[in-house]
Amino acid sequence: MESYPLSDFSHSTCRCEANGMKTDTGFNTNGPFGDPAPTKNKSTWKSAWIEFTQSTTFHGLRYIWLDHAFPLRRICWFLLVLGCGGLLAFQLVDRIIYYYSWPVTVNVHVNFNKTMLFPSVTLCNQNNFRSTAATKLNRYELIDQMFTSSSNFSTKALEYYNSTNITLDDFFHQTAHTKEDLIIRCEWQNEQCGPDNFTEIFTDHGVCYSFNHQSHNALAVTSTGSDYGLKLTLNVEQYEYMPGPHTAAGIKLLFHDQKEFPKVHELGLAIPTGAHAFIGLQLVSIANLPKPHGDCAENKSPYYRRYSPDACRLTCMTQFMNELCGCRHHFMPSIEGKPPICTLQQYYGCFLKYIGQVRNKVHAECECPVPCHFLIFDPSLSFAATSTYATDRLLAATTGSNLQERYDDARETTSRMDQLKFKRFLNLEQDVSLQLQKLKHVMVDEIQTTIQEQEEFLTIVSNEIEYVLYIKDFLYRYQQYMVVKNFARARDAMEERTFNFLAMGFQEFSYQIETKIIQLMNPEFQNFSTRQTLYIMTLNQLNGRIDLADRAFANYTDLYNSYATGNPIFRYQFENESRDDNIFVIPKPLLEHSLNHSVYAETYSIRVGDDILLYKSKLQNLSAILEEAYHNKTLNETQLHEACVLFLHSGRRYFHSKSTFYFETIDYPKRIITQRINNLSVLSRQYKAVVNSIKQHLSSLRKSLEELKASLIKQLEHGLGCASDFIIYGNITKMAVAKEMTSSNIFNGISNLKMFFQDLRSRGQSVFDGWSLLADATTAVWDVAINDADMLDYFNYKNMSLFLRNYTDVKYEIEQNYTQYRILHDLLAPVGNIESLFLKSLDDLMYELQMFMDEGKIDSNFIKENFLQLDIFYREKSYEEITQQIAYDNFALFCDFGGSMGLFVGASVLTVFELLDLIIQQSLKTAK
Repeated sequence: MESYPLSDFSHSTCRCEANGMKTDTGFNTNGPFGDPAPTKNKSTWKSAWIEFTQSTTFHGLRYIWLDHAFPLRRICWFLLVLGCGGLLAFQLVDRIIYYYSWPVTVNVHVNFNKTMLFPSVTLCNQNNFRSTAATKLNRYELIDQMFTSSSNFSTKALEYYNSTNITLDDFFHQTAHTKEDLIIRCEWQNEQCGPDNFTEIFTDHGVCYSFNHQSHNALAVTSTGSDYGLKLTLNVEQYEYMPGPHTAAGIKLLFHDQKEFPKVHELGLAIPTGAHAFIGLQLVSIANLPKPHGDCAENKSPYYRRYSPDACRLTCMTQFMNELCGCRHHFMPSIEGKPPICTLQQYYGCFLKYIGQVRNKVHAECECPVPCHFLIFDPSLSFAATSTYATDRLLAATTGSNLQERYDDARETTSRMDQLKFKRFLNLEQDVSLQLQKLKHVMVDEIQTTIQEQEEFLTIVSNEIEYVLYIKDFLYRYQQYMVVKNFARARDAMEERTFNFLAMGFQEFSYQIETKIIQLMNPEFQNFSTRQTLYIMTLNQLNGRIDLADRAFANYTDLYNSYATGNPIFRYQFENESRDDNIFVIPKPLLEHSLNHSVYAETYSIRVGDDILLYKSKLQNLSAILEEAYHNKTLNETQLHEACVLFLHSGRRYFHSKSTFYFETIDYPKRIITQRINNLSVLSRQYKAVVNSIKQHLSSLRKSLEELKASLIKQLEHGLGCASDFIIYGNITKMAVAKEMTSSNIFNGISNLKMFFQDLRSRGQSVFDGWSLLADATTAVWDVAINDADMLDYFNYKNMSLFLRNYTDVKYEIEQNYTQYRILHDLLAPVGNIESLFLKSLDDLMYELQMFMDEGKIDSNFIKENFLQLDIFYREKSYEEITQQIAYDNFALFCDFGGSMGLFVGASVLTVFELLDLIIQQSLKTAK
């Protein structure tokens, strides 16, 4: 089909019919979109453009300017081309932006080598200073002040300790843990190594030791596993720990390239004691891209052969600090000792003052990018507890060394120099000393004095009461003697002379009298002489008994009156007492009371005389019958029988009255006095039992107290004296103090002290109650001594005022005095809980010292607190290589451009040249 220019039909209208179809076509004078018709020159551009659209490789354009195309079709193609062109523009801009973001890709390769470079292993003790070394250099207190009160530390302290010009490296090095003490055992790939294989270096953590430190002679491993690595057994000497910049126990460990500065403090691994750490390493090699695709750079440093950000920052920090203070920290780099290391005066006067500003300045002004190539030794840790076998092996390995001596020396040093330990021990010692003084005051000044005073007072009062008891017993025996000898003995004499014979054999006597009277009337005895003889004999018998009755009645009257009046019948002398005193000591009220103390006494004491008279009258009746029978020769036998019966009755009555009179009256005073003596003896025994009980308790307490003073108190004073010497003078070790204060004698003394106070509380209560019992016993004695009417005359006669007091007043006085005395002298009053406080303080001190002794043993606990084991090895005989690569280069950008053009508009690079060709050609034509 032949094409025609659209301009040829732009101003005409055609209407035609063909084959039954009508076609109506109109043309106007404007362009296809209604634009004004171009001029001649412009129509040339237009014609060229239309021709270009029909032949270009830019798809879609020709359908917009296609001849004979419907406007709607053209519009659709126009919109389609416009949309694809927009997408193309968006894609091109996105690719350009992505290109200028400098993207990178990270490639990770796992490389397997026959040998692996072993890193430099730098280890540092968590504690920077050894207490023994610091003490020998007289720096312990200085270091203590520097790191326990660093915010308040003044440089005047440096002048006080003459340490202003000490440099930081000397300060740390001279007191640091040595590698000989730190490294107990070293093994590299089954070969022995030692402290000589470690290099001493200064790091940000202090003095550290590095294995495989030389880069020119770096070690390598040929296999994986702990047998092909580094094995270490370390003693961190925790017993040497003292205040410092770090507070942890164990080591800090860092794995790094030999050419890098080890920032152990910031990057190191913390390994505790008492563990076996297995550290598997994985080597990672990292390669970064420089700008614009990366941030790596290799800035040169005058101090370090290999660049690293840490080295860069340290370099800047060193330079800035040198400008400000003219010195550096011991771990900062230098060239031939310049800048010099700061002295302590410079460190506290300048370095610490500006370190914060310097760090901020380093962060703000120093550009320290990441290195373009560096190595990372990635550790993987696992821990195991130290086994019993390992503990025993380590203990065996330390046998014969001077470890025990160094351990003891360090513990003695820290016990004196560590202010917390020293003050704790000082407080314990002062508390025990104070409590011991209080205990001694209570035991000696109060308890012992109270015991002594009570013993003395008890002796005084007991002597007084024993004197009273003695006097009373003497007077009782005196009265008893008077009653027995001067009263009852008269009865015995009267009994022998009259009373007994008056009615003796009265039954036989009655029979004889009756028989003889009857014989007078017997015809066989009618002889005058016989009858007269019989009469005279019978009459004499009767008259003898009648006379005896008169005498008996007289004796009875005297005996009765003596009891009634208290006048003695005899005048016997008692021991060496004067007979003149007899009348006053006679218990007259008792004698009088014996006559009427009972119904029997009152009845029979009078009836005895009546019975004697009755007995006499019955004798007289028999005598009258005898007279009548003799003279009148008459006898009434019935009357005689009745007279004999009455006589026998009177005899029996007399005997009964007499025996009752004897028992109820005559012997009554003796019984009463005997009972009084017995009662007094009972009172005496009771009183002495109470006194002896109190004395026994007091004596036992006094002896126990003396034993405690001679044993425990003396030993404690000696032990505390040793502790005081340790605190003040330091001329004795704490171990010696501990052995002194934890000896078996001290423990036995503590047991005795506890028993003493238990005994004191028991016996003290018994003594306290004993004084109450003693008051009762004393009042009972005085009751017997004073309330005795039978001795009142004697007391008055002898003017014994002690016994003439009012008993009520005496009782009240005794009760008041004894109650007040036992309260004021209560053994338990000053005790309280004094021994509990003392034993608590002593137990705390002894526990502290016992712990000090126990901790001094090198045993499994010592190993766990001070030793650790390390196995450092490669996990795999391979390393990861992480490399940054450019992710989007120029070629990729051009490819994306071409692809986007082909995708969205069907164009290519040649389309661009076609467009350029059109513009250039048309421009040249226009110029002609």
